Order: sequence, then structure tokens, then C-alpha cells
Amino acid sequence: MEIGMFQLLPAPEGAGDREVIEQSLWEVDRAEDGGLDSVWVAEHHLSPFGLVGAPSVYAAAVAQRTRRVAIGYAVAVVPLHHPLRLAEEIAWVDNLSHGRLLVGVGPGFSPFEFAAYGVPLAERAARLAEGEVILRGALGQESFRHEGRFWRIPEVTVRPRPYRGSPPPFLRASSSMESLRTAAREGMPLLLGLQSVAQLAERIAVYRAERAALGCSPAEIEREVGELRVLRRMVLAPSDREASAQARQALVWEERTARRVHGDLGRPEGTRATEEPGPAGGLGPAAEPGPAAEPGPAAAPGPAPPIPGGMFGTPETVIGELEALAALGIRHVIAWLRFGDLPFAGVRRSLALLRDEVLPALRAVPACSPRA
Repeated sequence: MEIGMFQLLPAPEGAGDREVIEQSLWEVDRAEDGGLDSVWVAEHHLSPFGLVGAPSVYAAAVAQRTRRVAIGYAVAVVPLHHPLRLAEEIAWVDNLSHGRLLVGVGPGFSPFEFAAYGVPLAERAARLAEGEVILRGALGQESFRHEGRFWRIPEVTVRPRPYRGSPPPFLRASSSMESLRTAAREGMPLLLGLQSVAQLAERIAVYRAERAALGCSPAEIEREVGELRVLRRMVLAPSDREASAQARQALVWEERTARRVHGDLGRPEGTRATEEPGPAGGLGPAAEPGPAAEPGPAAAPGPAPPIPGGMFGTPETVIGELEALAALGIRHVIAWLRFGDLPFAGVRRSLALLRDEVLPALRAVPACSPRA
């Protein structure tokens, strides 16, 4: 199993933008020299929820200070870009990284961000579909033209051409069964979010069934499932209790900020009428309620409910949870180490424990066939 790193760049009160950027680039350096396999850049706009409003610029900076890790968009919010301009940016980052780029695409979800760019939120699915056609065509064809609902492009050639002569790998963010089935029918790898292990098992079973119905062999399906990426919040600490307490406290700020910036769609999963991509760049649901959500007077005291998509505990605890994902056939996990207002000291400790104790243990375990 390979572990990557997800970067949203939240900027809570008291943290200056320059400080957040410098600390995030420090994390990139530790990913490069600490054995992580990838760095994934989230796109958000015009708020402290996430500072990377120009993901290609940040990805280019990551490309120039690394030589080994893959670099991923997680995700490029296609409806908020002119696809031809985004194709040029992708080609540049692909060349600057010498072909280490992975392109996750998604529809976006934030009414605030769409309103700021003057794009109707109701058009996001249609704009994603058309924009993806343009991205693939412009990057894959020497000469490309397009006539569509949202964009008309005369015959053009994107320069520079992709580093390896063909488009970098594309992945699609999926937070609903409908989007998962569509991606499976197209044979497109998925970026999965903060679903529970049981939910992931159900979705992977659906993905396998869709691919089998198209005539794919078991070996081919297994290889494709191995290309899925799954996002997980991570806090590592000397005890499970300490790690969980830190995570829950950090999520109080994240939930409050998500509600303020993104409105109703910042609410926790399970409280919405329909499933929506969450504020983690379209990869999963919003944060579950943290300690600020007090029980009512009639509620009996008890342990706090688990946080879906969270791995909080000692290295041994996290290793066990990663092995549960490996049993589903998952081979790529993206660790979300800095979320909410988690102190930077905690992020540094998590990175050190991940590097020194979790990654060596994962490498020591021989590969095994996943359960059906």
C-alpha cells in the first residue's frame, strides 16, 4: 500500500497566509524525503477554508521542489475554469514534474464559490462533462476543436504537449453511487472520500459488478480497483484518546467554517436530503459534528460517535485500519494530515510517526489477495 498526502491549506484565526503556505511546503519536503508516494492539491476559493485558489500554481511549486512524488489535483473543479486554459496549465505542470502528474476532476459544490465566479451551480455536472471532453481532446490531440453548449473552441494546438506525449492519468471524484457507476462504465479510476469502511466495501462491490458486466476479466478488475485512491483524515499520537481528541477539536473549526462559507452544503453527511460532494475538494462529506455539538438534556452520556473517514490513534491503530482497507483491494490511501485548526506541531508529529513507524510496517507486509 502507498500513502500520499492531501493538502487543503486551511487558515484558521491567528495563522497568517504566508505562514500556512510555508508550513505546507515544509510538509511537501517531508513527503518527498519521508517515503510518501504523492501530494494531492485541493482547490478552494476566496476563504480561509482552503487557500489553494490557483491549484496549478501551487502544483508547479511542488513539482519544482520534488523529484520523486506524484502530484495530483484533488480535485480540479472543472466548471470554474475555462477548460482550454486548464489544459494548458496541466500540460505545464506535467512537463515541470517530468510526467509525475495525476489529474483528479470534479464538479465542485460550493454555492459561494460558484457565485463568486458567476457560474450557475445547477450547471456544474454538465460543465464537468463537457469540460472533461475538452481537457482530454486538447491534451490528447495535436489539433483540436470543439463546439459545445458552454464552450466553442476553434482549431488549436495546446503547447507544450504533455511530457510523455499523451494526457496524464485522469481520475474522477465520486461521492455518490450514480457518479461511481458512471466512472465504472467509462473505466475511469476514482477518487473516493471519507466514507466508512462498510460504505467503501459496498461501493467497490458495485464498481466490480459494473466492470464485470462490461466483460472485464477478474485480473483486470483487480488491477483497476488497485488504482482507486481513498482519502482518510489522520492524526497519529502516543495514544488513541489523544489523537481522537485532537481530531475532534480541529473539526469544530472546520465544520463552523464550512457552514459559514459553503452554506447548507457544509453540513455533515446524513443531515442532507441528497448526497453532495463535501468540502474536501469534492472527495467526501463534510466533517462530522465535533465536541461543539452537545447532546440534548435527555441524551444519555456515552462515547463520542466515530468520525467516518478518520484514522486517529497510535501507529499500531492506524496500521490496523489501513490493513482493513487493503482487504478491500485498496492500494492507495491519501492521508489528510492537516485539517481544521489542528496545530502544526500535531501535523509534524503525525508525519514523523507515519514516516518512522507506519510506512516501514506497511512495506514489511507481503502483498496478499483481497477478499471478495
